[in-house]
Amino acid sequence: MTRVDAFFDGASEIVRHRLDNGLEVIIWEDRTAPVFSYQTWFRVGSRHDPPGRSGIAHLFEHLMFKATTTRAEGDYDRIMEARGGQTNAATWVDWTYYKAKLPRWELDLVAELESDRMEHLALSEDMLEREREVVLNERLMRVDDDPEGLLSERLMREAFRVHPYGVPTIGWEEDIRAITLADCLTFYRTHYAPNNATIVVVGDVRGDEVLATIQRRYGHLAPQPLPHEVTPREPEQHDERRLSLTLPLSAPRLTRCWKAPPSGSAEHAALEVLTELLVGGDSSRLQRTLVEELELATDVSGWVSSWAHPGIFELGVTLRPGLGQAEVARVEAVIDEVLVKLLDADTLSSATPTAEFDKAKNSLEAGFYRGLADVGARARALGHARVTVGEWRDLWREAERLAAVRPADVREALATHLIARPATVGVALPDADGQGED
Repeated sequence: MTRVDAFFDGASEIVRHRLDNGLEVIIWEDRTAPVFSYQTWFRVGSRHDPPGRSGIAHLFEHLMFKATTTRAEGDYDRIMEARGGQTNAATWVDWTYYKAKLPRWELDLVAELESDRMEHLALSEDMLEREREVVLNERLMRVDDDPEGLLSERLMREAFRVHPYGVPTIGWEEDIRAITLADCLTFYRTHYAPNNATIVVVGDVRGDEVLATIQRRYGHLAPQPLPHEVTPREPEQHDERRLSLTLPLSAPRLTRCWKAPPSGSAEHAALEVLTELLVGGDSSRLQRTLVEELELATDVSGWVSSWAHPGIFELGVTLRPGLGQAEVARVEAVIDEVLVKLLDADTLSSATPTAEFDKAKNSLEAGFYRGLADVGARARALGHARVTVGEWRDLWREAERLAAVRPADVREALATHLIARPATVGVALPDADGQGED
């Protein structure tokens, strides 16, 4: 076992170790409360799904809660609940992770259960078929029968025509139905290996005890040859792409997205500040213009993806009920006007930060630190930084990048990534009977 690196923030130390089999362990001791978070991050997400088998990473996340060769199906959940544990899991484009929060004295229990399913998962055709139906119903509920989900899925397919970010994490229905038990076992042997995983432990623990426990439970696992990742690069987008749908909505929806830099860059931090200026609260520019002054919309939103590869900057607008295509076109024109005005406004053109700019930055920085108040949130932030940027220390660099953003940085990001580049646009109008629910 090797101590790889450490970070001391003035109050506590975060240490990363690597076992001989390649398993990484990140430990952040914090005795504020007698609980700890134990998370296992695998560097495999939906962008790693094989062609024709989209959704397998997400489906396999479900299967990991089934039986092992040593425990019956359902034992994992029953044991964890009986010991006061809270468990869950998630799959996204770049990663899959499993999380548990327990009382401080249950370290060996969670290490035993997690190492058991990393090594001894026992799947059957019956388990696969039952979980396949669960996922198909989830897709029906979240995408096929959800207008907003369907619009988002179709829009991402338009935005990413080559890169696998354009393929939904939940998978296409025909691909979900095509996944076999052999596919799942191959996926398990390929990606659920110690040298493709990072365990993050945050909370009321002793670092030496954590390392000894993980060495005892995982140290014998053999590393596996990991596939060489070749992810196709999305070609430069030269023209606007437009998608129009008629859906069971009560009001029109508009979504515009532009390509954005990956997580971990200074440009990404500048776009986060831009998002706050545009849609961050009642005083934000699009909220004031579209919702309060012009009364064209009931809601505005936006986000910039925190992905390993270049992603998107997205703005969304829910128009007022009863409005139609003409008003959607007007909203698009207003968004363009707001972007151009912001580019030239003192908020971004002045060398001295304005009150509006400082408010946006302060809100983001406060949100960043509020997000680290819970041991589970801290573990997630460390794991996410490790599997997306490749460096767990980037959690702290993210705060430094936000603090370093200046008006000129946001102005350049706005000019480069939004104004100078074509967008991918999705418009969803209510169907003829207007009886849809959003």
